[in-house]
Amino acid sequence: MLTVVKQWFQRYFSNPEASILLVCVVLGVLAIVFLGSIFAPLLAGLVIAYLLESIIKPLQRGFKFPRWLAVTIVYALFIGLVVVGVLVLLPLLWKQFMQMIGALPQMIRALQAMIANLPQQYPNYISDSMVQSLLSSTQVGTGKLASIGATFVSYSVNSLPNIFAWLVYLFLVPLLVLFFLKDKQSILHWCSQFIPRERGLLDNVGHEMKRQLGNYVRGKVIEVIVVAVITYIGFRIFDLHYAILLAFCVGLSVIIPYVGMVIVTIPVAVIGLLQFGVTPEFVYMFVVYAVIQALDANLLVPLLFSEAVNLHPVAIIAAVLFFGSIWGFWGLFFAIPLATLVKAVITAWMNHAREV
Repeated sequence: MLTVVKQWFQRYFSNPEASILLVCVVLGVLAIVFLGSIFAPLLAGLVIAYLLESIIKPLQRGFKFPRWLAVTIVYALFIGLVVVGVLVLLPLLWKQFMQMIGALPQMIRALQAMIANLPQQYPNYISDSMVQSLLSSTQVGTGKLASIGATFVSYSVNSLPNIFAWLVYLFLVPLLVLFFLKDKQSILHWCSQFIPRERGLLDNVGHEMKRQLGNYVRGKVIEVIVVAVITYIGFRIFDLHYAILLAFCVGLSVIIPYVGMVIVTIPVAVIGLLQFGVTPEFVYMFVVYAVIQALDANLLVPLLFSEAVNLHPVAIIAAVLFFGSIWGFWGLFFAIPLATLVKAVITAWMNHAREV
């Protein structure tokens, strides 16, 4: 047994490049775990610059633009989107969120009335005792709603330092993006000084990461935008309340596979049920929502990702459970990119070991 382990270790770790890669991976994980909040603007700027680079390169190759002109055009569009998001989209989302918070008591009363009518509508399936139990639980919730406003205001006041931090990030991230795009070659040259000249394994890992992780990030950004826009159009057709807020949440839910869809479906169904009741209009609205989810899973995802991110559903669920249990919400948020990164490192590592 020890001989087998020794042979395996010598095969995959005897190469100095493998040891360097292992050290880089460990240091990277430790930096994210312990210093992630400190370097969050740096990481965000790096990711955004990487996404914008995929637009700059076609401008350079297809339209023969000099790099400075391509960077200027793309960065100006990026700043324009940020301004629109901060001045237009964010206030709309906040307004609808506050409206939903203010409408919670009315929504609870409507839910109670709907529950109270269930024994008359379905006497063979729902008894009065079941309804009374449900009503007692909602009444407890109604009594607590009076303190929600005060709690929310207190939380908002206590969150002023975080709001200030977000304002600082709002200035730092675009500035970092500009530096990453403008001084790309200088930064890469500086970083290459700390990497060994003989770096076949590191080059293979970089190529694998670029092929899988890069395509995944670009594809997810496009998927979030497309799903959010189409969902908003579908909700607006039925004049669903809080359409912008719900569509925004549905768009973000695609980042967390399977789990995100289940979580976001609950508020969509509840708000639709409270607004329309058990009517054909509610059924039509929910069918449209289900069709959008089905088209996303069976048409948009294969079209955007193809074989770039070849992860089995079991591996995806395992990654969501593992990283979610370690880092909570952000673990769920970045579960698939992290799983893709791990797969890219392992694939390049194994291929390099076979070649050697």
